[in-house]
Formats: sequence, C-alpha cells, structure tokens
Amino acid sequence: MIATEERNLVEPGPRVIEETWSARRGKDKPDEKRLMAEYCANHEFLVRKGSNPERDPRETVASILVNQGTTPNVVVEEALSWIAKNPERGPFDITWYTPGHLVPSTLRSFRLEHSHLSAATQLFLFPGRVDQQTEAVSGPEAESFAERLERRFTYAFLSANSLDIHTGTVYFHLPEEVRLQKACATRYAAHKCLFLDSSKFKSEGEIGYGIEELLDKSEAVTIYTVSSDKDRWIKAKFDTLGGKILEASRVSSAVDPDVDQVDMKTLRLRIVGRNGVPTECREHKGFLRPTQRN
Repeated sequence: MIATEERNLVEPGPRVIEETWSARRGKDKPDEKRLMAEYCANHEFLVRKGSNPERDPRETVASILVNQGTTPNVVVEEALSWIAKNPERGPFDITWYTPGHLVPSTLRSFRLEHSHLSAATQLFLFPGRVDQQTEAVSGPEAESFAERLERRFTYAFLSANSLDIHTGTVYFHLPEEVRLQKACATRYAAHKCLFLDSSKFKSEGEIGYGIEELLDKSEAVTIYTVSSDKDRWIKAKFDTLGGKILEASRVSSAVDPDVDQVDMKTLRLRIVGRNGVPTECREHKGFLRPTQRN
C-alpha cells in the first residue's frame, strides 16, 4: 500500500518564476532602444549649446533625472559608455536621480569596472516601497516626494507607453504609475529627452501629461524615435504639433520687457537612422502659446 502511494506521488516540476512588467518590456525592440541611446550619448549628452559634439569641450558637471523604465536605463548605459571612452574630456561629476531600481544596478556595475570614474556615478534614489512589476518605488510617499522636488536638473531622460503625435498627449500602461511618472516629467530640466520606439506613436493607455507640460518646465524637449515606414507621417504630424504648441514672438524684447528670450522653447524630433537611412532632425522654436501655459 505504501509503495502504491509513493508511485502515485507527483514529482514537483521546475519552479516557474513569472516575469515582471519591466522585464517583459526590456525584451521589446532592444535594437531600437540601443540606437536611440547611442545617438543621444554621442551627439547630445553634456553637449554645450552651439558647440560641436565631436571636438568642443562638453559639460563636466550635471544632475540627471531618469524616470523608471527599461529605455531610460539603456540611455544611462550608453552615456556611461561614452564617458568610459572619453575620460580625457572630464573629470565628470554627475548625479543621477531616479525612482527606478534598474539605474542603481547599472551605476554599480560601471563603478566596479571603472572605479577611477566613480564621480560620474553618484546616485540619488527616491524613497518609497518598491513595486516588483515596475522595478521602481511607488505609492504616495514616492509621489509626494517627487512632486515636492524643487531641484533644477540638467537633463531628464523619459519614456512612455505611447504618444499621440496629434495632440502631444503621453500615455502609460499602468494606472498606478501615472502620478509618479508625471511628477518626474514635470520637474524642471533644461533639456528633456523622451524616447519612443517606432511602435509607440499611438493613443493607448492612461493619460500622463502633455508635451506642452514638458516644455513649460524646460528650455528644450527632444522626442527620439527610430526610422521606420512611419517616418513621413510622424514628421508631418510633428510639424503640426509644433505649430499648435509654439508661436513666434510678435514683439521684440526691446519693445516689451515681458518678452524674454529665456522663455523661448525648442521642440525637436530625432528620427535615428538605420539600415542605410540617415538620421533626420526637425526643430521648432518659439514661445508657448498662452493656452498652453500653466
């Protein structure tokens, strides 16, 4: 009887570990993420206004806000890779602010391999409970902290679930992440970069914020994507969006002291080339229309 019962026992199978949302997203279009990150690191990271990124000095001190997500983490990887290849252009003193838990691991790995460049990997981690799905802090503590953060950043590296290029509305997949994502995106940063692979130009998800909200708290916003069969459509809609959000000044600052050039905004589109297609850059400059201001 005992032998029969033993034969009927089911051997336990291998333990199945469910992938997190963050891990699943990390497998989506990795080549496009890397192309956008490489271009940003080589052509815009720490580049001074009006300078040549290849030969002119770059900034050596910066504070960078990185939102949660796999794409911004790839951008951090490529930025650090550029630093490792160009240490003579430093020394670099950079602090990375993030609610995510991917970036701290990336910084630690770089620091272990390049201990002489550790000043480029200083970390400020947001407080809060860690959400295992998003691999980032979450909840009211993290959200309130981000909303009260008054630091003015050099850069903000952002991502999203989708962008409605008609309206400039940015969407997210998980409702519980929206408040923190918006709080981070609307902190002041001189230059904000929004990274979107070619599949993300659609209206899908929970409303997060608008492109005009990014511009309101920055000097420039750059939308990054990768060349695809949507290029012509994206460029046409981007030009329309730029006209909706920005307007040229109607009066000179010499005539009206309220018209200040520091209020001039720049909205850019970078379509990173691949498979022989060159990178395309489009740009709109102007002032936020009154209806777009807070």
